[in-house]
Amino acid sequence: MSEYQIRSSVSADVTVDEVTAKYKPAYEFHGGEYSASVQIKFGTLSAASVTLSIADARKLTESLPAILAEHDAVSVSVPVSLVKAA
Repeated sequence: MSEYQIRSSVSADVTVDEVTAKYKPAYEFHGGEYSASVQIKFGTLSAASVTLSIADARKLTESLPAILAEHDAVSVSVPVSLVKAA
């Protein structure tokens, strides 16, 4: 690949009602080569999105199970009154 490889970027400022993810394959445009990426959109109007390189998407995929397990463990041990307040 060339100097035009996709790097991870973030933009935000939306209330999330929906989350969608889409694979974007590598492509060439005006002589430049662009690497494959994963785009995650937040909200129905897509006012916020995250575009991850494939390497960063893999890292996120690897770390999510542990993060979710940590959340589940905390949620079980927190009194119900505190969970509703959050």
